[in-house]
Amino acid sequence: MAYVMKVPVMGESVVEGTINQWFVKVGDTIKKDQPLVELLTDKVNVSVPAEADGVLLEIKAKVGDVVPVGREIAVIGAPGEKAGSTPAPTAAPAPAKASSTPVAAKAAPVAPAPVSAPSAATGPIKLSPVVRRLIKEHGIDVSLLRGTGGGGRVTQKDVEDFLASKSGGATAPAAASTTGHIPAAAPQQVYDTSKRIEEFPLTRVRKLIADHMVKSKQTSPHVTTFDECDFTRIVEFRAKHADRIEKEKGVRVTFMPFIVVAAVKALKEFPLMNASMTNDKVIVKHYYNIGIAVARESGLIVPVIKAADQKGIVQIMKDLKELGDKARSERLMPADIEDGTFSLTNAGGYGALNSTPIISQPQVAILGIHAIQKRPVVRDNQIVIRDMMNMGLSFDHRLIDGHYAVQFLRTLIGYIEEPELLLM
Repeated sequence: MAYVMKVPVMGESVVEGTINQWFVKVGDTIKKDQPLVELLTDKVNVSVPAEADGVLLEIKAKVGDVVPVGREIAVIGAPGEKAGSTPAPTAAPAPAKASSTPVAAKAAPVAPAPVSAPSAATGPIKLSPVVRRLIKEHGIDVSLLRGTGGGGRVTQKDVEDFLASKSGGATAPAAASTTGHIPAAAPQQVYDTSKRIEEFPLTRVRKLIADHMVKSKQTSPHVTTFDECDFTRIVEFRAKHADRIEKEKGVRVTFMPFIVVAAVKALKEFPLMNASMTNDKVIVKHYYNIGIAVARESGLIVPVIKAADQKGIVQIMKDLKELGDKARSERLMPADIEDGTFSLTNAGGYGALNSTPIISQPQVAILGIHAIQKRPVVRDNQIVIRDMMNMGLSFDHRLIDGHYAVQFLRTLIGYIEEPELLLM
């Protein structure tokens, strides 16, 4: 008997999604756990799998439709069964299961109709808009690509690996910077420079980001305080121990985990920095979930290291790598980005020396970290060369006063400048 596929619960604050693409068409044979449709939410892209074997009898929501949680979007049944057959009662929508297949990247601003790539093993393969664009930009013969996605689908990583193999690795994705930023490919919107002006529609992701940025500025009167931090001892520690730690623990040593640990220690001393507020109350959180802002091709996102106060530096390094891998391959789930209490954003990965970051609501502060530079500074009345970083702390002036923010930032910097305190 046929069953109705509904939009699953995708997180505590996600109430709807947009159909970004269907991986199957009516009449296709479906296997349990096979990714069927990609939903674009205001947080992440979610690949929704089939709950049972069968045949796709009907698609009830087309690409571009905004569908709330619980909305019927497809009917799956037995071969030969009619889509109009009375479906079996369905249980309340279950949380979407994470697919081992990387979720396809967000559609480009002007997306052509889906195309297929020939495959001797699996037949026609749907390509995501980003994959189509990469293939077109680099003039790749699609038949040469080996798809590793569900059903042999060609993913963005497959294209990048193919390009890397042809150029000795020159086009492989960039590694994480030493500050721990999770870099992503720069937006590759293709522009026609022969035109005087160009216009193209905003993507849904960019619209949502714009709405969030405006809402944050309208909600919180932003003030940013700046200070500089001497990273010399952390730099020396990394130079001395990075190879051994990577060999023994399997993780690359970056500076971001030290900043996360220092932030948690400072937050415990200044609890209002780890809070949120409504019109009539302040909500202080005594748990520490640290968001790390990540720039992706499809837009900014803030994955969260949960319970950071209960983790050591090495475990935080591992969490950063895992979140980075998921962000680059668009596999973040709503749970990966929810319930942050304080955030960090790293413009230093691109060489910036200062910035004034926008607060991630409903938090009340965000720390901007920047490039580490060797500079002449005065120590004990002597001019010496030290590894220095500028830090910019944006805070919500409704709740946080300037002196409180300055003391918090000074305390955080003190933990970094005396790293033995991080281990106490």
